[in-house]
Amino acid sequence: MNTPEAVERICELAHLTINPERIQKARQRQAAMFAGKDADYIPLCMGARVPELDGFPTYDWREQWHDPANSFVEQMKEAIRDAASQSDAIPSIRADTGVINGPSLFGAQFEVPTHTKPVVTSYVSKETLADFELPADITALGVVPRIVEHMEHHLSVLKRHGLNRSISVHHCDTQGPFDIAEQTRGHELLTDFYEDPKFAHHLMAQSVKAYIALTSLCKRMAGDGATRGSASGYWMETGGIRICDDSSVLLSAELFNEFVAPSHAIVLSHFGGGWLHYCGGVPGGARMEGLHLHDAYLKIPHLCGLNFSTGKNLMAEVKKVIDHHVTYVGGFDRGADEAFEPYLRRVLSLCPGRKGILFGCSPKTESERAGTMDLWHRLQDETFGPGI
Repeated sequence: MNTPEAVERICELAHLTINPERIQKARQRQAAMFAGKDADYIPLCMGARVPELDGFPTYDWREQWHDPANSFVEQMKEAIRDAASQSDAIPSIRADTGVINGPSLFGAQFEVPTHTKPVVTSYVSKETLADFELPADITALGVVPRIVEHMEHHLSVLKRHGLNRSISVHHCDTQGPFDIAEQTRGHELLTDFYEDPKFAHHLMAQSVKAYIALTSLCKRMAGDGATRGSASGYWMETGGIRICDDSSVLLSAELFNEFVAPSHAIVLSHFGGGWLHYCGGVPGGARMEGLHLHDAYLKIPHLCGLNFSTGKNLMAEVKKVIDHHVTYVGGFDRGADEAFEPYLRRVLSLCPGRKGILFGCSPKTESERAGTMDLWHRLQDETFGPGI
């Protein structure tokens, strides 16, 4: 089928799959987690296989970049899998233009491969960045016109098909202030911290402005309020952003506290809260990237959630996060021979009530998946008593 036909057919499939009442309940549960409140049930998110999707065309990353309709079809596949699971996963899409969005505002060069999302290929010189001041109007800078094109397309198609109340269009991948700065300047920024801290602070301040400007633009287009809405696919009413902080795992806690934590505090305050993700560690691999920053993360005001996938003792780290009244967003390793019910009980053992975790679950079989939500709710009723 051609792309226009694929757009129409995938919207028809979405109508057959989506349950608006379930999505509204899922939003309430997710919002409660980020607000530190008890929900009727702790949310569990998963996907499901949808055989009807097998007949749709597949588009590589370059095809998606150049035609928002191609990107729409690819993203709707995942949104429909979320909806079909009947879990607390909330179907959502975005202008999926990769991680280059912030750096492109500074003039960073990039390419659009076929096999992966757009990547930065040339950093911006220190001489240029030393005098750089982000203008108030960013609409003509970098890849912003492409972001606007994709968002306008997605919003228009969803509205035309009556899907706009069920499927969110959230902000593009705005990364985080340090990830923007690091991808703009390159790894030389790590030596700038020592050799020219004044310049490093200036670049971080401009990266904060870039993050706020990009995120604000997307949230305005989506119709979300500044302090609520879909934050990279999760629903918040005490904020509405995600910070991606992958590069900070390279820093000592001392450097993080001096150069990065204040930037996170500014953007979180601006949007009334948010959650933070970093990549690091290998599940079951006893690697510890990022763990040395957890104490610093948990002191940042308005941090509502933390997502990580580190090895070592994940249960202990999640308990630490929850004890600091920050919600853990993510999954848990499951033993090769661990039965499903004991596994779910182990997860719930970390929670101080019907709050604390926004759980990403991956059942091993379709029969497990089919009964997951009923089992998850029954175990909460047994553990915590009647719900609210």
